[in-house]
Amino acid sequence: MLRATIERLAAMPDAQVRYLDNIFTEMTGGESAVAYGNDELVLEFDDIFPAAEHMLEYREITQAEIDAIQPLADMLDLFCREADDFFWQRDALYSDDRWKKLRYCAGKALHHLPDEKRESDYTRGLMGDTD
Repeated sequence: MLRATIERLAAMPDAQVRYLDNIFTEMTGGESAVAYGNDELVLEFDDIFPAAEHMLEYREITQAEIDAIQPLADMLDLFCREADDFFWQRDALYSDDRWKKLRYCAGKALHHLPDEKRESDYTRGLMGDTD
């Protein structure tokens, strides 16, 4: 799940918009979710990255991978603290340099993450897959 959130942050604006529209389909009837802004891209990362130490304990991530992701977390923290209203608007994905910097930073982090899933008994238990 962590990798997926970073992939979405690294994605081009059109892909980010498609993703955002898709997750809000039930609320919008399949129409544009532009009114919901961009914050979900950041919120998803903020929901999962704090669990990195727990993932490390269960060998689902390495310390080197956490270290590679940390600059992205730091950048998101900075941009969120300093964000103006425009940063959270859909158009910002296309024109705000902060989103371009986030994409670049997320792309760099992805280069340090494996493509394959790393699960532990703990994770499989959470997902209900105990086989």
